[in-house]
Amino acid sequence: MRKLDIIAVIIALNLFIFLNRPYCVADELSTNNTTGAHQKLIWPKIENKAFKAGELLNYYVEFGPIKVGKAKLHVKEIVNFNGRNAYHIIACSESFPFFDIFYKVRNVDESLTDVESFASLKYEKHQRETNYIRDVVIVFDHINKKFYLTEKKGSKPEVKKEGEIPQFVTDVLSALYYVRTLQLKIGEEYFINSHSDEISYPIKVIVWRKEKIETVCGKFDCIVIEPIVLPSAGLFKAKGRLWIWLTDDDYKIPVLMKSKLIIGSIVAELQQLP
Repeated sequence: MRKLDIIAVIIALNLFIFLNRPYCVADELSTNNTTGAHQKLIWPKIENKAFKAGELLNYYVEFGPIKVGKAKLHVKEIVNFNGRNAYHIIACSESFPFFDIFYKVRNVDESLTDVESFASLKYEKHQRETNYIRDVVIVFDHINKKFYLTEKKGSKPEVKKEGEIPQFVTDVLSALYYVRTLQLKIGEEYFINSHSDEISYPIKVIVWRKEKIETVCGKFDCIVIEPIVLPSAGLFKAKGRLWIWLTDDDYKIPVLMKSKLIIGSIVAELQQLP
C-alpha cells in the first residue's frame, strides 16, 4: 500500500510524507554551518503575517471512512544556520497501531527555511515505513546554486551526491509555508520552484474558489487551492490530486486537506486551532 504521510497530502507527489509520531527525535536537527557565507547574497524578503515560531498543527488522517494515523506540523523555533535566521519546521507522522499491521509509518521530515526568503537552507527526511529505513539530508548552497545530499538506506553504505538548483529553491515544507504568506486571489496561479531528493521541479498552485466548511475545529471561510507538479518535472510527476482548504484570513491555516488517488481518498483534518 502507498505510504500515508502529510506532504504526500500536501504537494501531491511527496505530499503525504508526514503522519505524526509520538517521539520526534528529529526535533534535534543539527544547525551547524556546512556551506559558506550566505550573507553575501541579496535575498528576497517575503512579508509573513501567517505564522510565528511555536505554531503547532495536529491532524487526524483518514483513508476513506477510517482514521489511519495522525500528523503534526510544527514551527518549532528560529535558529541560525550559516549566518541566516531560519524557521525550524518539523513534520512528524505515525500510523495508528491497528493500521501498522498493513503499513507501519513513523516518519519525520524537517526544514530549515530562511526567514526572509522562504528558500530552503537544509532539509532532512527520516523514513521508517514497515521494514523500510531511509535517511536523507540535503544542504542548499544558494550562492553557488548547488545542493549536497547525503543518503543512507538501511544497512547499505552512505551515499553522497550533489547537483544544481534554481536559486532560492524551496523544499516541500517551505513551499507550503511560503504559500501561506501570499495574498491569494481567486482564479490566479502561483509558481514555485521546489526540490526533493536529487530533483528540482516547478509547482503551480491554482486558487480555485472560496468555500465555507465545518470541521471539528468549527466553521471557517476558506480559500481552496490545488498544488500541481508541472509536466516539465519529467518523471517526477504527481500520482493524484490534492486540495487544501486555507482559512481566508492573514493566517491561512490549512484546516483541511484532501488527496484523491487511484487507491482512494485521503483526508487530513486539523484537530485544534493553534
